[in-house]
Amino acid sequence: MTPFVDPAALRPGDVLLMRGIGPVSDLIAWFGDSSYSHAAVMVEDGAFIEAAAPVSRRVMLADRLAQGAYYDFVDVLRPTRANGEPLDDAMRRAVTIGATDCLGTPYPLDALLQMALFATLRNRVPADARVRWLLRALVEHLIDDDPSHMVCSELVYRSFQVAHLAPAIVLSAQLDLPFPHIDIAELIHEWREAGGKTRVAPPDGDAALPGVSEEALGAAFARLRARRTPTAATLGLPPVLDPSPRDVMPVDLETSPQLRRLGRLPLRASG
Repeated sequence: MTPFVDPAALRPGDVLLMRGIGPVSDLIAWFGDSSYSHAAVMVEDGAFIEAAAPVSRRVMLADRLAQGAYYDFVDVLRPTRANGEPLDDAMRRAVTIGATDCLGTPYPLDALLQMALFATLRNRVPADARVRWLLRALVEHLIDDDPSHMVCSELVYRSFQVAHLAPAIVLSAQLDLPFPHIDIAELIHEWREAGGKTRVAPPDGDAALPGVSEEALGAAFARLRARRTPTAATLGLPPVLDPSPRDVMPVDLETSPQLRRLGRLPLRASG
């Protein structure tokens, strides 16, 4: 049985992982290979900051806990230092400042498809953990580090990163999650309500794709192998090196050794 946490016990810097209700949340959880579809970080005065459409915002925790009609569950993870010791007050303030600096940042709703493709490639396609580790490292080189737009888990990671407390990202075990049943009409409705586009401009048919020689690919693999560290991590593989905040998913926060799960918050239906 999942233990419930008193909301009054939460502190700035605590991480919230949530599962929303709806087809978009179901898809995010599936391609992210996680039970969670959303992430946020606690700040002061019983509030948290989250990346959401149209821009990142500050929300009172009490208000979110009254939205049981829209969320299945909200779990709390408590951050630690790299050596496992608790954060002190100064560290928590630094995380709060990092999160506050993200307020008002646009949410890249139309970039979710790219994120879904990358996440599916690295999380779900290869069965071999070593191949998944290598694919993750390669994907990191394909994603631009652009803080002008942020998704939810990216905002959480950046909040810790600017405080020099970025949690280690490790390769997690795969879940056997079936592809969710999706109501297409509801998915389109939810997408439009959030402000997403329904059309994507086709690429220029005459544009040539850049070629990659076998030698260049081999050199890239050699560089990645040379950067591996001997640190033990989940599945016996090293942590992800220099992760791009844009590529951080809820599952990465869930499985980081520096984020310890406290329990679940009590949700209730509004009204």
